[in-house]
Amino acid sequence: MEQKALFFRVGVAILGGFAGLLALLVWIGSDTFRRGGILMETYFGETVQGLEVGAQVKFRGVTVGSVRQISVAAAEYPQSVGETLATDPSLRLVVVRFELLRERVAETDARGFRQMVDAGLRVRMASQGITGIVYLEADFVDPARFPVFVPPWEPRTPYLPSVPSTLTQIQTAAERLIARLDEVDFGGLILRLDALVQTLTESVAAGEGYRLLVEAADAVAVLRSTTERVAPAIETTMREASVAATALRALMEGREMRAIMSNTATATAELRSALARLPAMAASIDQAVRRIDTLIAETDRDFGPTLRDLRVTADNLREITEQMRRYPSQFLFGQPPPGAPAPAPAGAAR
Repeated sequence: MEQKALFFRVGVAILGGFAGLLALLVWIGSDTFRRGGILMETYFGETVQGLEVGAQVKFRGVTVGSVRQISVAAAEYPQSVGETLATDPSLRLVVVRFELLRERVAETDARGFRQMVDAGLRVRMASQGITGIVYLEADFVDPARFPVFVPPWEPRTPYLPSVPSTLTQIQTAAERLIARLDEVDFGGLILRLDALVQTLTESVAAGEGYRLLVEAADAVAVLRSTTERVAPAIETTMREASVAATALRALMEGREMRAIMSNTATATAELRSALARLPAMAASIDQAVRRIDTLIAETDRDFGPTLRDLRVTADNLREITEQMRRYPSQFLFGQPPPGAPAPAPAGAAR
């Protein structure tokens, strides 16, 4: 009886374990199907060592999805290209499919993703700190420097172009530098440097270089001698300049200069006040000029007839004076001028 109870308890424990495992699988599967993210793919022409399924996809540090599948293009699109792994380099690419969370991305339609790709949206592999965990990082780069790779097949899911990782770019630059260094003829360069050193040594020892060194030494000696002769004068000038500066400082800080500055400030204030009164003075002068114009106009209106009468009187006086000058006897005795007809007698009319 006790043995049957033991078997019963063992069976219940085993069934409970299977039930818990089944519940865990259902929970994980339901979470996967419940997300319903955006499945996309990209291609890498470099090793993806360290990138695993489930790795995070981040955009500037924010997790926006995870890696779902890692494969080789030769296994995914062999019939679409019609080539083999040995003849077509594109089949050697690594296909990485990842899922983006809809609530974490700004665009969810194909047109929006195409616009972001045209603006430079790319994905690359990155390493997380010192742990070395590899993840996918999406960011915007220069589209002219990293153009879009067009695969020779039709992608099964929306395609997001990739760029080489930072480590790969450094390795590529180092390989190019090493290749350039391999092209340098170091042996010939060393021989040319040795010949240049020998030529310089011979020139310095006995040739043009030696003459230049002697002339340079002479010039330095002349400069030193000139400096020694001029040094006392320079020291005297500096002392005089110091004395002049001290005197100028004392003058600027003296009572007279302060009085001048005070008077200048007062004069400036008075000038400012006079300038402030100028508009009023100009208005008064303008008003006076207008009054003078009005007075002249009224005077001209009043004295106009009198002036005309005086002009007529002057003309009459001028005629009388002319007659007196020509016929003075007529003015004195009343006789007609010579040759003028005499007046007729009073009875002749009858």
